[in-house]
Amino acid sequence: MTIRRVAAGQFRALGRHGNAARLLAEQIPVGPNAMALRERCVAVLLKAGFEASPATRAYVTPARYACGLAIQLNHENGAGGRRNQVSVAALRGVDPAQFPVVDSIAEALSVPAEEVFSFGLDLILSGLRAFRDGG
Repeated sequence: MTIRRVAAGQFRALGRHGNAARLLAEQIPVGPNAMALRERCVAVLLKAGFEASPATRAYVTPARYACGLAIQLNHENGAGGRRNQVSVAALRGVDPAQFPVVDSIAEALSVPAEEVFSFGLDLILSGLRAFRDGG
């Protein structure tokens, strides 16, 4: 088990189950499955060299990141699909004199939640490794 696999699994599961991510964002899950997963993940992090407090944060950060992006994914895939198109159109229609950078990269700003998740998770995990290694 790796933190990457756990976070990716959480993201996929929450992305398939509509508003489940919103519910998890409102309270810390303490059911038996959530507690068992937390136990295993924090134990792995402790064994990997993290102290107790950073190990807890190292578990919580990717989990909360997965939850937040799953909310966005649900929005993109559900009724919010139209809203996302409107947002992208608004970015493409900015005043180039006022927002030259946004105007020049408007197409690139429309990044699906799945791509953002993968990229961001790589950053988080790289940062956690550097933190653990003292860098």
